[in-house]
Amino acid sequence: MKTYISPLGFETTHIISLIVKHGIEKHDRIILLRPEEPDNRAGLAVENVKDIVTKIDPAIIVDVVHIDHHDFNTMVLSFIDLIRKSSPSAIPGGRVIVNLSGGPREILVALTAAAISLSHLIHKTTNFSDIDREQREIELPQLLQELDTNARLILTDVKKHEPTTLTEIASRLRLSGSTISRHAAKLANMRAIEITPHGKNKQATILLSGRILLKVCRLSPP
Repeated sequence: MKTYISPLGFETTHIISLIVKHGIEKHDRIILLRPEEPDNRAGLAVENVKDIVTKIDPAIIVDVVHIDHHDFNTMVLSFIDLIRKSSPSAIPGGRVIVNLSGGPREILVALTAAAISLSHLIHKTTNFSDIDREQREIELPQLLQELDTNARLILTDVKKHEPTTLTEIASRLRLSGSTISRHAAKLANMRAIEITPHGKNKQATILLSGRILLKVCRLSPP
């Protein structure tokens, strides 16, 4: 089962080109990403896609996911969840094809960030050129996919209790202050957390990269 994920604006050329080139069949799914605000032209574009795939096979599913485009971080995290739920890790035999073209720029940029974060779960990534109007398959970089146990524990704790001091983290996790400081410094260098002075202590808050790491990274082997 294939799941196509793509932004959609007012044109459908990139969607039609996508399914013509990579094929679509019964029980496949197309997920169209749109802002929450209603738009008549976008509505016509959605209906156009539905009409075309219905003629191919009525069992093909077309879903429209409406996104709050004002919050970039939330968009990225929600797209990560969307990709994961459509991948082989959630659907045996599932293949995710992400199209990085078309639609509002805010949504496209957030989808690109999410796709790079989970490139190992994506079967194919495509792009429809605005210059020569050609559909091409592109390769996304593979990023960090592992976190050691202590780093994950600290990230999870910061996410749950932020803002929180390093001393409080050490107390809750029952780890030494030096262990917390060492791993927190590494996480800060990765832009996973932000560490700021807090009296005589240091305070940590989680950043977007940290939230993404918790969603996409496996535990590294001991």
